[in-house]
Amino acid sequence: MISNKIYIKLSLKISPLNPGKEILIAKLDQLKFEGFVEKTDGLECYISANNWEKRVLDVFYPLEQEGIDVDWFIDTVEDKNWNSLWEQNYSPVFIGNSCVIRSNFHKKTNINHEIIIQPKMSFGTGHHETTKLIVEDLIKNPPLKKNVLDIGCGTGILSILAEKLGANKIDSIDKCEFSMNSAKENFKINRCDKISLHHGTIDLFNFKNYDNILVNINKNEIIKEAKSYFKKLALHGTIHLSGFYTVDEGSIKKKFENLGFKLKRKKRKNKWSLLIFEKL
Repeated sequence: MISNKIYIKLSLKISPLNPGKEILIAKLDQLKFEGFVEKTDGLECYISANNWEKRVLDVFYPLEQEGIDVDWFIDTVEDKNWNSLWEQNYSPVFIGNSCVIRSNFHKKTNINHEIIIQPKMSFGTGHHETTKLIVEDLIKNPPLKKNVLDIGCGTGILSILAEKLGANKIDSIDKCEFSMNSAKENFKINRCDKISLHHGTIDLFNFKNYDNILVNINKNEIIKEAKSYFKKLALHGTIHLSGFYTVDEGSIKKKFENLGFKLKRKKRKNKWSLLIFEKL
């Protein structure tokens, strides 16, 4: 009889959640973790017991110097039918009357923009407020025949939507290999042929004529990369910034206006924000 594969479940309580969550996903992804499940106060991270090493816990200590607190708990779990569990717990995301984000185990709908993803033990399922904010705005202001750059693409939802809305070309980028593998699968499921997937940061690109840049990452990374966004965005191009709290709007607005951006509009959902700038 073949025994089930044993996993280590590393439960993390993270404060502040952002940017702590993004930093930890990127670090643990490099240490052979196979899946992440977002929780309201942190993450559940899964790794095969055969790949587990105590040095994994060393990634927490440098974060304390940056003011990020992490409480952790380790448990062992047997391998399960993860897709079956997702079918029980993952519900479709309806955004207005014109977009639905669902998995292939959900019933097909007649909604105009239907995005199909395979969430697995992952993140970026469309439930988060920041994703909803950007999706809502893109539907109202479609990137028709425009060149789009999607930074921190995650499972690829925004890139898929951009193609469905008529974008000419989309470059999708993420630092997390786990996210990239998920995005690649989702691009195939949605039969996308205008999206190029890249591993790294915005500095990989020599192309400097994007009409629209989509950024859904943490505040610190946004401020750090702001100058690069300005260089890569075409004159009168638009940049969507999200992934941060409403209390962070002031520092981001100041940084971008000092670079020569003009705030066109802003939207909020619960405690999360979306700022949309134009390059002048």
